[in-house]
Amino acid sequence: MRISLDHVLLMLIALTVVLIPSIFTITHSSEEDNLRMAVEFNDHSAAAWVAIDKGIFEELGLNVTYLETFRTGLELSAAMMRGDVDVAWACLGPVIMAYSNGLPIKVVAGTHLQGYAIVARSEFEEPSQLDGGVLACPGKGSPCYLLLKLFVERHGLSYTLMYLRPDLAVNALITGQIDAAALPEHYVTLAVRRGECRVLAQSQDLWPNMPGSVLVVREDLIEEKPELVSKLVQATIKATCLIEDDFEGSASVVASRLGLTLDEALESMSHLEYDVKVDLAEYQKYIDLMAQYGCIPQSFNASNLVDLSFLGESS
Repeated sequence: MRISLDHVLLMLIALTVVLIPSIFTITHSSEEDNLRMAVEFNDHSAAAWVAIDKGIFEELGLNVTYLETFRTGLELSAAMMRGDVDVAWACLGPVIMAYSNGLPIKVVAGTHLQGYAIVARSEFEEPSQLDGGVLACPGKGSPCYLLLKLFVERHGLSYTLMYLRPDLAVNALITGQIDAAALPEHYVTLAVRRGECRVLAQSQDLWPNMPGSVLVVREDLIEEKPELVSKLVQATIKATCLIEDDFEGSASVVASRLGLTLDEALESMSHLEYDVKVDLAEYQKYIDLMAQYGCIPQSFNASNLVDLSFLGESS
């Protein structure tokens, strides 16, 4: 497919508007529990965006004094390693890596399943056509890295791998610098709708119950302020129920946060299953794959990573 320079520039400008992370400082009453929180700049964090927009944190007495968004879960996990944040909504892969590297954290709730895809330039209609091509993903240990490994193994592909942030990968697809990329939503929908790209496989096709993002907290927060962690889980459950009960209204919130149209947000979010459940068997599969592909030195028991007691309190 040949794309004019003017078309490329318009696409890049349109994408740049929605791909810039931000830092917000939000303060309320000093009597409330203060939180330094991080989220990924995508609709995987929909529960957090909805909780902020609908005042759920305030309603439960939680004061988000610092909120930082990150392009990838890998960058977010690095912030947790530095001690910049106490609480995060992040993809499971980077959380596993951070825990494996010694960060004392616990997953206290899930936030969604699925939400990843293999996206190619429009001229590639079948996976076999990518043999020998240049493929990209955000980084080793990311969910997209696992998905890409599953994809190339299923189809027996040889390939050259590039590590690119999702926003840069979308731009690289549009400009023909790469042939395909493993991307998270909402970048998948942007690549298809604004970049005329093609989805060759969704995470549902390669891993039917693939865990997505999780609510993760530092262990010292559990030890020192368990009531705060309980409120966080309650907020996540409330926001997730709102997404289910008012999907279009929630999509409108996400669209405003990410710079999407409502149709784009609805399309993107429809590819995720928003749910707080934690399936230990699927988490164990995730950890085992991370070890198999060299993302972590060795596997470990999934139950060591999670604390389900707060979900039990809120059910």
